[in-house]
Amino acid sequence: MKITKHLSERNLFILALFWTIAITIASLVSLSNMPRVNVLGKDKTVHFLFYFVLTLTWNFALQKKYKNWALKYIIVFVVIGYGIVIEVLQEVLTKTRQADLYDVIANSAGALVALIVIFWLKNKTFEKKF
Repeated sequence: MKITKHLSERNLFILALFWTIAITIASLVSLSNMPRVNVLGKDKTVHFLFYFVLTLTWNFALQKKYKNWALKYIIVFVVIGYGIVIEVLQEVLTKTRQADLYDVIANSAGALVALIVIFWLKNKTFEKKF
């Protein structure tokens, strides 16, 4: 049983790391040669969803190993900081991308809503035990 639990945590960590790398690459690589896909709600919805999933995956990857409530806030803080750094890097390192305050807002909103969902899930789990 411990081996399965360990593998599950390891897989979640790998998924969180993969998602972080995927966002970094997608944010810093020129997509001018890629076909455009129309997304309902456009670019900001994608930003919101990417950072929502990023926050959830890191939380699930680390929650069992580090049972500290403050970690949930630290993850959100780091994800928001990461989003800001990515926007600055787009401005500094790329010729086809630019920093966008509204992207930062969408990224931050995704992380904060994920925190709300995490607390909601935790309360639902707590209610079922009693």
